[in-house]
Amino acid sequence: MIFRKGIVSVLSALILSLSLALLEYTPEAEQQTGVGYFSFGGLFFIYLIFSLPVYLIGGSLYSIVVDVFLGRIQFGNKLLKYVTELIIYVAGGLLIMGIIILMLTLPDGNNGGLYINRVFILGAVASLLFFHISLLWRKKWNSLRDKV
Repeated sequence: MIFRKGIVSVLSALILSLSLALLEYTPEAEQQTGVGYFSFGGLFFIYLIFSLPVYLIGGSLYSIVVDVFLGRIQFGNKLLKYVTELIIYVAGGLLIMGIIILMLTLPDGNNGGLYINRVFILGAVASLLFFHISLLWRKKWNSLRDKV
């Protein structure tokens, strides 16, 4: 289980970092002279350096706890299970980002111009990405296991 969560974490971090780099990259044709810009690879690497530990530590551990907790519940409806997991994962993304914001603001009480609402949106999107990659991985893993 930990191995699968690690793989899902790495895939999620790669996809999130790639998406954020695509959103933030300014093509050379649109760059102004005298203004510093990051390369696409630089942006990707920066996002990956920050997102991978959060996914590996926070996302994997939270996901394992959720799987153990929800494994004890019998859902009669697949849609109900999906919606329940969706809500729990969004809550987890918000919780993890809240902990990160708390850790950043504890030393001096200043958020340093951090747009907190955007950070929480990022946490929700990142957790939904992890959740859906986890679902796809589980489905693929089960289909491969059934063939053997």
